[in-house]
Amino acid sequence: MSEANKGQKDFWSGKGGDLWVQRQNVMDIMLKPLGEAALQKLELSEDANVLDIGCGCGNTTLSIAGKIKPRGRVTGLDISEPMLQRATESALELSLDNISFQCVDVQTEDIGSDTFSAAFSRFGVMFFEDSVAAFRNINKSLLPGSPLSFVCWQSPIQNPWQSLFVQEVKKFIDLPAPPPRSPGPFAFMESNYVNSILENSNFESIEIEGHEAEVNMFSGRSLADSVKDYMAINPVVSEMLKDSSNEVKQEIIKSTMEVFSPYYSDKGLIFPGAAWLVTAKKEANA
Repeated sequence: MSEANKGQKDFWSGKGGDLWVQRQNVMDIMLKPLGEAALQKLELSEDANVLDIGCGCGNTTLSIAGKIKPRGRVTGLDISEPMLQRATESALELSLDNISFQCVDVQTEDIGSDTFSAAFSRFGVMFFEDSVAAFRNINKSLLPGSPLSFVCWQSPIQNPWQSLFVQEVKKFIDLPAPPPRSPGPFAFMESNYVNSILENSNFESIEIEGHEAEVNMFSGRSLADSVKDYMAINPVVSEMLKDSSNEVKQEIIKSTMEVFSPYYSDKGLIFPGAAWLVTAKKEANA
């Protein structure tokens, strides 16, 4: 039997995770406003015990820890060893002692029972091979009646940084469509699908709200470097191009630069973006 989420673990603890660490600041510039919009959906008490799912380099975990210190606690979980190492270093630098990080696969490993008073994720829940299993585990870890809030991407069409890139790739390679709802940044683009996962995971009071905002990608990077980073930092894109020659990749870079150029300025790539803000609660009588 194959290991669950093996492809994701290989990417996030390999070159993909290393690049996210190197580009942490520019990725946080891109994702922080969307994460804050989801975090505002949680009313965290001063003694909250919060679970941060797919915490990456720890920006969201550190933010939560700062909001609820000194009595509240937050635990960040991820499968990326290099990103968790950066997160741990950042917590030490800020002298935050109400925070911990664990290298854990939320889909398959024990994360506790009736432990956390809230759960949160900034784009960290779309990569499971079995989403219901993962969310049932999250549900189990929460105290009865506790809230969940996360942000995930809507469709690529509403996020042209993805749709335009795929359009260009198809000019050079035969690109089969990925299986619907397969693990990746856009696995949760269908709100009905997200709702069904949460219902099947024993959550209630489910609300899914569309949220549109500009996305600032690779601030301070040149257009060419931005395209190269984009090709390396996205697990789905990396999978698309894994068998392509360097010559083909160079042609894709040139072509992508042309279609991305209208969105480029001295602030980086500025694209329109669309996400879902999702909230739910564990049953009060669970």
